[in-house]
Amino acid sequence: MEKDLSERKKKILQTLIESYIINPSPVSSSELKENFLPEVSSATIRSELATLEDMGFLVQPHISAGRIPSTKAYKYYVDELMHDSPLGKNEVERIKKHFQDRYINIEDIVKQTAKLISDETNYTSIIVLNDIDRIKLREIKLVDLSDGTALVLVITDSGVLKDNVIQIPENIGGDIEIANGLLNKIFAGKTVKEVNSAKSEIDSEMGEFRELFDRVLEVLISYTGAQGQKVYLEGATKIFQHPESKDIENVKNFLSVIDKKDKICQIFSDNNDFNFDIKIGSDVDGELDNCAMVTAKYSIGGKEIGHAGVIGPCRMDYNKVVSVIKTVGNILNDLSPKNDSKNDKEE
Repeated sequence: MEKDLSERKKKILQTLIESYIINPSPVSSSELKENFLPEVSSATIRSELATLEDMGFLVQPHISAGRIPSTKAYKYYVDELMHDSPLGKNEVERIKKHFQDRYINIEDIVKQTAKLISDETNYTSIIVLNDIDRIKLREIKLVDLSDGTALVLVITDSGVLKDNVIQIPENIGGDIEIANGLLNKIFAGKTVKEVNSAKSEIDSEMGEFRELFDRVLEVLISYTGAQGQKVYLEGATKIFQHPESKDIENVKNFLSVIDKKDKICQIFSDNNDFNFDIKIGSDVDGELDNCAMVTAKYSIGGKEIGHAGVIGPCRMDYNKVVSVIKTVGNILNDLSPKNDSKNDKEE
């Protein structure tokens, strides 16, 4: 059984993989002995490398060259050899500083989070928000901007999900507070799907506010992205910072896939049953055989909002990526959401 590799084979395989992640050039037996395993003889290392190659864990690009990990090796490494490596205190503090201000708009915090993950890992980051149709609305708040327009704040249990400016129908006049009350009577406690399904019955209740209701509903519906989900992506060109970018065909496939939001949503939805998941090679997608993806469910203030992930080459620094995603996820989960209604009362 592969899980029953000897401790020496495990140590040699782990050392070779971690060495190759840092420096993507074939690793020789002499390099392993000199830099990492001085207590093991060269002959023994060569023998173990040959056995690991026969088992499909290693590849020798050229006869005279050292060896590199196979996709199988990375999978084994993630499942059996990788240990939690928490970020250092300074790294954690640097990440926390990005979230010092209590957030108002989920979109803002998600964009900031996607950029932060990409910057910290040096890979492409992706965040897919849950389908808004499934999110319970807590309050719809209209703020009169005194120029014939109003700011619409869509508030859920997780905070302010969306803000948008709409034209106020002329017949509404100064009845913004009445409109607020009526809108919340209809929207509060329901999902967008429930409200949209009951639109014909609601129209009769709205009376002179029907046009306003339609405009608010349009704001909610327009928020839903590809297949009802919103995709945020940062660092799309970071693939060019890695040696793997020399393979133009792989890069084309990579850029093609991350440009298809429906494809990304499908990949992420496949991970719905997992709080944390790592896919490598063909496990990711047929078009991304040479890539790896690390994903996790994310929550803000204890409320699940969707999935965050990193996508990059199989030669990914899995320890660093997992640590960053977990650290950011923990910080987000501890955030305390607020909304403008509370601000109004405090002011």
